[in-house]
Amino acid sequence: MPKNDKPIIRVIASDWGKVVADFDNLRMAGALEHHATPGEFDAVRIHEIMLREQREVYDAYMRGQITSAGFRRAMRRFLQLTCTDTAFDAAFVDVFTLNAPIIELWKSLRAQGVKMVAASNVEELRHKHLVKLGVHDLFDKHCLSYQIGRIKPEPEFFHEVARLAYIDPREILFVDDHKEFVEVAERQLMQGITYDLKDHAAFLRRLEDFEFAPYQR
Repeated sequence: MPKNDKPIIRVIASDWGKVVADFDNLRMAGALEHHATPGEFDAVRIHEIMLREQREVYDAYMRGQITSAGFRRAMRRFLQLTCTDTAFDAAFVDVFTLNAPIIELWKSLRAQGVKMVAASNVEELRHKHLVKLGVHDLFDKHCLSYQIGRIKPEPEFFHEVARLAYIDPREILFVDDHKEFVEVAERQLMQGITYDLKDHAAFLRRLEDFEFAPYQR
C-alpha cells in the first residue's frame, strides 16, 4: 500500500456502452421502422419487441450463441421487416455517440502504463462498428460477451476479466454504468466505480481515491 493509503491501480477494466460511447437503441428502432409494415410497428413497439419481448434472443446474440445471420432472420420475422442485410446492419449499429472525455482519459492513463481491458456486453455487429470508430484499439485486452459466451453480471464474465488482467484483482479498477455489475466486480475483490455519463466531474473526483501506476508483469 502506498504511503497515502490509496489503493494502487495498474489495470482499468472498462465497459463500452454508456462509458466509452453513449448509445440509443431507439435510434435503431426508428431506422428499422422504415422497413416495417406501415401502421403495424412503430419505433417504440420495435424497441419493446427486440429488447423486452424477445430479450432471450437478444441475450443469446450477445453471448455468441446465435450468429449475426441468425439474429437478423429472427428479428426480420418478429418485426416483419423487408430490409436487406445491409440496411438491417446499418440500423442496428448506428446507435453510438463517442464519449470524448473518457476516451481522452483512457488514452492518457494507458500512455502512463496502465493496462486497459475492455469489459463489455456487446454483439458481433456492433463490435465491428466500434472497431471502425476506434474504440477497440483503446484497449490492450478484450473481454467481450459474444466472444467468451458470457454476459455481465454472470460471475464467469468477471473471472475472464481477471484472467486477462493477470494481476492481483485489488489492482484492477472496474468501471461500468451498471451499479449491479460494479458490485459483482467488487465481490471478486476488484475496485469499482459506477460511471454516470451525465456527471463526468463526479467520476473524476472518485478517481482521486486511487493511485495509478504502470502495469508490471
